[in-house]
Amino acid sequence: MEILPYSEDNLASVLSNKFTTSDLVKNKKHYDYFKNYLGIDGLNVKTILVETDYISRDYLHDYASYYALCFEKYEKVCKRIHFFDNEFDEDIFSAEILKTPEQSAKFWKHYVGFIVIKPIPVKMIGYTVLKTYSNGNQIQDRNFWGLREYDIHLYGTCIKLRSLAFQEQDSVLAACATTAIWSMLNKAAVDHHTILKSPSLITKDADNVSPDGSRLFPNKGLSILQISQAILNSGLVSEIKDGDLRVSAYPYKVVSNRYLKKIINAYSPIGIPIILVIYVPSGGDHGLHAITVSGFKNTAPVSIPPQEEISYLSDTIERIYAHDDQWGPFARIQLLNLCELQTPWTEHDPQKRPTVVTNIVVPVYPKIRIAYEDLEVIVLGLDRILTFFFTNRIVADLVWDIKIEYSENYKSQIKKSQLDDKEKIEILNTSLPKYVWIAACYVGDYKLLCFTFDATNINNAMIGINVISYLPVSIKDTLVQFLKKNKGTLQYLFAHMASEKYYEFLIEKLK
Repeated sequence: MEILPYSEDNLASVLSNKFTTSDLVKNKKHYDYFKNYLGIDGLNVKTILVETDYISRDYLHDYASYYALCFEKYEKVCKRIHFFDNEFDEDIFSAEILKTPEQSAKFWKHYVGFIVIKPIPVKMIGYTVLKTYSNGNQIQDRNFWGLREYDIHLYGTCIKLRSLAFQEQDSVLAACATTAIWSMLNKAAVDHHTILKSPSLITKDADNVSPDGSRLFPNKGLSILQISQAILNSGLVSEIKDGDLRVSAYPYKVVSNRYLKKIINAYSPIGIPIILVIYVPSGGDHGLHAITVSGFKNTAPVSIPPQEEISYLSDTIERIYAHDDQWGPFARIQLLNLCELQTPWTEHDPQKRPTVVTNIVVPVYPKIRIAYEDLEVIVLGLDRILTFFFTNRIVADLVWDIKIEYSENYKSQIKKSQLDDKEKIEILNTSLPKYVWIAACYVGDYKLLCFTFDATNINNAMIGINVISYLPVSIKDTLVQFLKKNKGTLQYLFAHMASEKYYEFLIEKLK
């Protein structure tokens, strides 16, 4: 055990190993990133504790798969670097670890996480768990939905920390896509149905050879198909979202920021981090890279006059947070204009070239069969119909919030809602599938209607379950009469094979 005051030089020293000197550490992107993340403008770390002879399960798997067979005598033990935002020495720390958990609780509130240093050259940043930006000040507009609680055992003390594990790709057993999958599985595996595997096992799950037909190890990266295969072998399935925008600056379709925000907002409630395939400046021959999104930041919604195009609450997302194995955990990514992102790659590019998204990989549970696009078609029909009704009745635009939810979470929200007790009990007594799509319609901060759909059904069916109205009774009754009177015209605004059934569902549930 070694305890040091935090400084940038001490940080470089503790991140080094026998193959990678402090000077080499200072040339790494990760060092620049961790300086800011751990520094005064980040977690404000004051003390570093070095734990030697640490056994890392993930590295041990990788060691057995590859490093143990090298002629070079690589070690199988790591060191773990712990960070605190208070000051103490060895005497104080020794006294604290002898106390009961209740007696030492105040001290451990200053613990902000750890970084494992693997005993290999250059690519040595291993299993890392650090607090998020919001852990200290609880900023309300930051939604870190892809986190889990970790039990960190240190000298007989169990510390609980909510975060998402990170590590650097070693370019031998894991490329960026493998580490992106590994971070995602760190959260998904808490459901006990998804398997958390080491990077080497994830790479083996992806295929028998690399995308170019060469051997798998050293690994040169995974294709979209291989990413999906590795995810499938861990107990999940993938929804692949391709680019929806053609821009002259790029020879392929890219993902628009509006579509990206809709997808992240829609799938965030199930808590599984989302993988983005991005095109980065200074990214080599192909420039393609994979990162793992686990949070976003909203701006406050602003009421606007009624618009011709449908409006979404997800439009308020201005920033996302992603694990980028080439930089660090929870990297801030600003959403700029139509399709461009400002990432650490952009900030450190001499020409300040933007980053763009080429594909979105959404890992979901196999029982979720209705994709966002399937649900959006129905919501577009609802928006057209309601827009006709509310014309000249409202001064602000209709705004939609589309999300997939666990049905038990949905019922918990119903219990906290402003509905009367009779309606609450009726909904709580309703049998629901495990996953439901929720489409809520707002005017400003006021929720007008909330639609529930079966996320486990088939696309061609009428998947509507319920409609909750928050409208005054007189307006709701007027809406029902309006729908009945204009059925012959309005029912075909649903661009769906079951358009008539959806229209009847809408009238029946509003009665």
